[in-house]
Parts: sequence; C-alpha cells; structure tokens
Amino acid sequence: LIGRLTENLVDEGPFVDITRTPDIVRKQPELVIDEAYASEEPIYHAILPGGHEHRILMGLPREASIYEAVSRVVPEVKNVVLTQGGCSWLHAVVSIRKQHEGDGKNAIMAAFAGHPSLKHVVVVDDDIDVENPEDVEWAIATRFQADRGLVIIRNARGSTLDPSSDNGLMTKMGIDATKPLGKDKDFRNVYKDLLS
Repeated sequence: LIGRLTENLVDEGPFVDITRTPDIVRKQPELVIDEAYASEEPIYHAILPGGHEHRILMGLPREASIYEAVSRVVPEVKNVVLTQGGCSWLHAVVSIRKQHEGDGKNAIMAAFAGHPSLKHVVVVDDDIDVENPEDVEWAIATRFQADRGLVIIRNARGSTLDPSSDNGLMTKMGIDATKPLGKDKDFRNVYKDLLS
C-alpha cells in the first residue's frame, strides 16, 4: 500500500485493545491509499487484538522504560516485568537490591514516571523471581505492611485503556514488599533455600 496521511481527523475504532476490552473511539489522521500492490501468493499477518503478541509488542518496550526510570533513583535494579494478568500494560513488578530504607518507595514513584499508564506496581527484593506470581505474592504476604509500604496516588493521569478509569484519571497503587535492611535472616524463604 502506498498512501499519505492527511490533516483530516476521522473516527478510529472502537477496537479491542491490549486490555481485551473495547477501546474508546479516537480521532486519528485519515490515511488515503493512492496505490495498492500484491504478490501472486500474498501472506497476510495480523495481530489478534488483546492477544499475547499484542501485549508483547506494546508492553515489552515499557519494561525497559520502567527499568531505566527506576535505575535513576535506585542503583541496582534486577528486573522489571509487566504482568500477564495486568495485560502487560497496567501492572508491574520491579526487583531491586535495596541499599537504603526508602528505596522501595522511590522505585514505586519512578516506575509510575517511567510508564505513565501503569496502575499498580509491586517492588520486591532481588531474591524474588518477578516472573513467578507465587513468589511475588509470597513477598507481599511476608514483607509488606499496608501502614508502612502502601503508596496511593489519587487522581493521577493513567491509561484510557483501563475501563475502570475515568477517561484515564485513576488512583494508582504501589506496594513496597521489600524487607527491612539488616534483617535478611528473618525474611529468608527457608523452603525455597532447601529446594535449590
């Protein structure tokens, strides 16, 4: 296809988006097709909206953005994952090597800055496998207290792809599930150590 974008804005959508829900109708530049060519045996490849490939294409680059943003405030970032259950867009888990009290909360705020559409982020220590939901939940269950480690940001700009948002305005939540410095022994997963 050979074409050109015009300055004329037209309705686009609604389409199913990364969250597997209908996206809003958006005004986008009109594409006018001037020429079309095809081979004798064309192959057409499309992405299934809301499918795994769609989530990888949109989410994977955001993991790098979050990693970079968190690295600016916490020197040792181990890994960042946008979770499958969070549509590879709205929920993240960040693993850090904590050096100072407050690193977990700084990582939370940096993650939100690194990916403004992010709705929830969990920050864990570097002994937690961010790609293992059970490991992450274990960290929340054993290392998190809501009165100390919960960060709530009300009326923040987020993603219009979240159907529970008010046109992109949402409440963001961060969970600092890192252990206190100097208490590694008290927070060691003995069962996991025995199996490794």
